[in-house]
Amino acid sequence: MNNLARWAMQSSRNATLAAAGCFAIPLLFWAGAALWALVLMRQGWKEGLNVILWSAIPAIGWFYAGDPTPLLAGLGTALSALVLRGSIRLELAVLAATLFGVVLYQVLPLTLDEILPKVVDRIEQAVSQSLTDNPEFLILVKALTEPLTHGVLAALHVLVLALCLLLGRYWQAMLYNPGGFGREFKSLRLPLGFTLPVLLALMSAGQLDPVLVGVLPILTVPLFLAGLAMFHGVVANTTASSGWMFPIYIGLILFGPYMYTLLIFVAVMDSLLDVRSRLKDTAAGDE
Repeated sequence: MNNLARWAMQSSRNATLAAAGCFAIPLLFWAGAALWALVLMRQGWKEGLNVILWSAIPAIGWFYAGDPTPLLAGLGTALSALVLRGSIRLELAVLAATLFGVVLYQVLPLTLDEILPKVVDRIEQAVSQSLTDNPEFLILVKALTEPLTHGVLAALHVLVLALCLLLGRYWQAMLYNPGGFGREFKSLRLPLGFTLPVLLALMSAGQLDPVLVGVLPILTVPLFLAGLAMFHGVVANTTASSGWMFPIYIGLILFGPYMYTLLIFVAVMDSLLDVRSRLKDTAAGDE
């Protein structure tokens, strides 16, 4: 994939062909979205628009065939890339992806109007069978099933497009600023103005309107990424072996929901305490 990015950046024609080819191949759309991010961050929207318009044709085709994910992921990644180019702040780009996810929360039920109702119905049936002995709780859960299903699906889209953005940024650093991506990601830290309201919303989810509850999974995605970034930053600032990250990723595979929750908690603590800076200062003091 690194060679693909290197070849794509040799000319606009190469970039168009590479991105279009990735969007045309099922399950390879993420590489096309990352190439969009790379082109936009390197060349800006005026030069990159022509590449995007022509290479979006296969994604538009998938959209009309019933799969909106390639096009939506590409658009969300492109938006985030423009924010990152303009602000040079990774946290703002991740928050822009989150805002796009809130829009997706409203759009996906319209674009997947044949599939989503069936998924929601299956989940409601499973919930009804498992909670037959608790009818009051069943009523509450069934009211949240539809918005949470839409929210989780939108959150998955946000996670994908955020990873596409990070891949594009990694390619940009590899080609033009070696080592720059690692430093940028390891310093990713969300502002307290975002973290605290999300934390309060999560703690009071039971009292929120079901529609607002459906948005909460989307808001946890940037916290998840910031939690990962904090662990990477701690390893870097303490000169520990990078092998310490191996259990984190294994834990994500084996204990996904629990590790996801842990990373959210870690991100909140980092927003409050700026853990990496404190560790860095401590290490400098020890020297």
